[in-house]
Amino acid sequence: MLHLLNHYATQDECSFTLSLFFQPEHLRWQSARQAIGFAWQSNDNSKWQALAYFWLENQQATSPLAASFGGFDFDNELSDKQLFAFVEAVFCWLKTQQIHAVQIIQAPVCYQVHYPRLQKVLAFFSTNIISETNQHLAISDIPFAKIINPAAKRRLNKCEKEHFFLEINPQKLNEQYDFIQKERLAKGIPLTITKARFLSLFESFPESFLPFTLYHNNQIIATCTAVIVVPQQIIYYFLPANSLSYKPFSPSILLIKYLYKYAQLHQYKILDLGISSVNGILNENLFRFKKNLGAITTTKQQGYFELLND
Repeated sequence: MLHLLNHYATQDECSFTLSLFFQPEHLRWQSARQAIGFAWQSNDNSKWQALAYFWLENQQATSPLAASFGGFDFDNELSDKQLFAFVEAVFCWLKTQQIHAVQIIQAPVCYQVHYPRLQKVLAFFSTNIISETNQHLAISDIPFAKIINPAAKRRLNKCEKEHFFLEINPQKLNEQYDFIQKERLAKGIPLTITKARFLSLFESFPESFLPFTLYHNNQIIATCTAVIVVPQQIIYYFLPANSLSYKPFSPSILLIKYLYKYAQLHQYKILDLGISSVNGILNENLFRFKKNLGAITTTKQQGYFELLND
């Protein structure tokens, strides 16, 4: 049965694990405006078995507003019939509010074994779905140097001989952001988050956002943010940047090695390296770089749904 929520559901209210982007604190961080919440509850269950949040504006519903993903999430115990009924009920309710379009970015399918079931349901409601190419590392006891290909290993060895060093220092976030901005500008890559919003992530979620930064001769040469999406399950490689002048070294390989070791130490299962395509168009160089590090390829869907009048 569909329920409209007048609050953001907490972990205690749900029968499945909430990722960071479905946590009440992050939903409030995304916007001061309250999102419309939807939940599904079977008659034989006391907890919510599925959730979805949307922000409504100009006759469009959007999810997420400022996060890697949003849309729908659900318990694997939910049947295909119930899942379909939940999605259909959400779209039907939105139509009653004169919403004409829905924009959704879903989590990568590698996050949960049951996510491909949701892909099939969403495909029923729209043909305008883009499958981005997503890549991740499966965390195991195998050392990082043994999962990467020979060319990547040579570059890793080159970095390690130069004694590049890592810092995880929240006191240097201004410096980290300035470096990201400078390097992205030099490469023509847009930066979609302001410094104030970037800093507020670490202030609001100190246990979920960790700055990984490589230095050489006291200068930043590569950086990224490790985002704890699901504790002891999924860690996300966010806002990476590296110095053009250190391109022959590929310091990002060493940075990802440190992330991989961190994930091993804290018993994570997946290191999400993010998408390697934009609007379905593959960035072949980026894809090859991640593949050379042993990355596994899956998909991350974003969909546009037109809610037409009957």
